Parts: sequence; structure tokens; C-alpha cells
Amino acid sequence: MKFLLKFSYVQAILWPGLLGISLSACSALGSFGGESFTLEGELPANFSLKAQAQYSVANECNGRWQAKTFQSNLDSAPHQYRFKIPVSYRDGLCEMQLSKVALFIYGRYGGKEWQQTYDNGGLVMVDKLPERAPEFQADGTFTKRAKCTWVFQISKLYLEISKLLSCRGAGAYLVREDLPDKTVRLGFDLSGKERPYLNGYWLETSTGWKPCTGRWGTRFEELCTKPPQFRTFRMNDRECTVYPNCTE
Repeated sequence: MKFLLKFSYVQAILWPGLLGISLSACSALGSFGGESFTLEGELPANFSLKAQAQYSVANECNGRWQAKTFQSNLDSAPHQYRFKIPVSYRDGLCEMQLSKVALFIYGRYGGKEWQQTYDNGGLVMVDKLPERAPEFQADGTFTKRAKCTWVFQISKLYLEISKLLSCRGAGAYLVREDLPDKTVRLGFDLSGKERPYLNGYWLETSTGWKPCTGRWGTRFEELCTKPPQFRTFRMNDRECTVYPNCTE
């Protein structure tokens, strides 16, 4: 009985200290900041950008890949974005290193809820650049511009004109070891000229683009015949014959 009382007494004294040591150890295994780089640029009106940084485990830690997300606001005027993205960090016993930055370029082309869409891009981390791939400049910057275009079609769901976003050049290869404290400037330009999503299904005339019909008898644009036959379509709750002006 005396032994049990003495053990309980010692346990009562030591337990808070042992708990404190345990909690301190757990805190020491928390996330640590590491090196980072800056991703910045310009976006057109009614555009926004989401960057999803993806990380893989760099040591023998029994961990899983992780992601950190950065997003700009959609603005009705041309605007800037700027993200500070970690290149590496510690999470407990795991050393995490950047493997890719997935880019989601969002655009809105109308006031209805469904009149918005996105395209993809990405920054890929490599140990060595592919042949002829651009490098960082002497001032520590990497500059590139992506060209975005709206492509239109008759929506299969809403039976109105809907648009898809096509952005070319929205990505790059980057050497991971070169990234810390560097700046990647990726700007986005929007072409003023739209084009059909399907080649050969619309005919460009002096008054605009006209959708073809007469081949399969569907409610949508069809591969143009010779001579071409045209159909009407709906846009902004109006019956139209030509895009983008609706009427000829």
C-alpha cells in the first residue's frame, strides 16, 4: 500500500512536466517555413487566377503530397495579382519540396451564373531545363505572357451561345534550385478577336460568324455544306442570325 501511495505521489509530480515535454516535442515537429519565390502578373478585366502549389516529400519521411492554394479576386477592370509561394518547407519530420504549380485561369463573359469558365496552365519544376527553354534573367526575373482567346459555340445545355477559354503559353519549366527569392512574371493578354470552337461549323461573313446546318438535322451548329445552309441561335435571350452582333 505504501508503495502504491508513493508511486501515485511521484506520478502526480512528474506527469505535468512529462506532458509539457511531450507537447513541446510535438510543437517542434510542426510546419517550418522555408524558401519561397514570387509569382505575379497582370490579368484582363473579369479574370482571376488560382495557383495550386503541389509538394512532394523530399526525404524518407512517411508522408503524403500536399498542396497550398493562392487565388486572386475577379475584377471588372484589368488588375494585378501577386503570390508568394514556398519552394520548400518542413512539416513535422517531412521535408516538402515544390514539384508543380497548377494554374487555373478563370474568365467571365456574361452576367448569368453559367457564363464563366476556365483554362489550365502550370509551372513545372525540373532539375534541368529542356533545350531552348527560357531561363531567369540576370536580375532574378522570369517574364512570359500568355495569350487568351474566347471560343464560342451553341451550348448543348442552354441552347444559347456559350464560350470556352483558350490560353496559350500559360506555363513554363523552372529549375527548382534557381527559384528561391526569384520572381516569375506571367501576364495574360485577351485577344479582341473570338473564333468558333469547331472549325468548319461556322462561316465567317462580312457581317460576322454564321452557324451552319443542313447536314445532320440537329439543334446545334453542323459541319458546313456546299452551298452552306445557316440556322438561327439564341444569345442573351434573343433570336440571332450572326455572331457577335446578333442581327445582320
